[in-house]
Amino acid sequence: MSTDIDVARITVAARLLPEAQASYLETDFIMNLLETVLDYQMNTKAVVRALQTFRDRHWDEIRTLDDLEELFDRFPDDKDGNLDLARHLWGYDMWTRAHQLRDLAAYFRRIGVVDQPSLRRWAGRALFGRDFEGRVRGLGIAVFQWLVMRQGIETVKPDVHIRRFVEQALGRSPRDREVIALLEAVARELGIKAYELDWRIWEASRAGASPHPT
Repeated sequence: MSTDIDVARITVAARLLPEAQASYLETDFIMNLLETVLDYQMNTKAVVRALQTFRDRHWDEIRTLDDLEELFDRFPDDKDGNLDLARHLWGYDMWTRAHQLRDLAAYFRRIGVVDQPSLRRWAGRALFGRDFEGRVRGLGIAVFQWLVMRQGIETVKPDVHIRRFVEQALGRSPRDREVIALLEAVARELGIKAYELDWRIWEASRAGASPHPT
């Protein structure tokens, strides 16, 4: 169970983090869909390359959910079809991610999330257990958190970098929801957005920096 001491320990470490050098908010609906299925448990360079391939090849032709669904219709929803779809979209053989993209688009279509404004409205009221858990196989709480963060929701994602930071500060391994609650509290202590704290941790981790006192 989290305590004020836990928050204080993490805050000490967080004060040593440099400010984030970039913003990771995303204002394009299609890119949000693609990032949701690509940007988890995958090498960052591969994610960047895949998204850049999409921008270079398909940015002008796939601007709406209708456009994306029309593309899906050109490829069978089986392993071979999704392999071809993944290669077409990203230049990578990520057929399971292509299938997840179909399922994510279908889920959002069913609930009326069809463009960036409706995605932002949904993100502002969505809860993981009620609105996302189990909707797309393989997409868990960290993916959900990252999706709503990109819409400007003040929270963090319990990915490997964020979890490692918290674990090093506390000397134990809290559950995902506790990690989220702790870092949201730390952000309030620091007077910054929770997603900005997440960005600081992520950038420091990627840079190989150690923000913890020695």
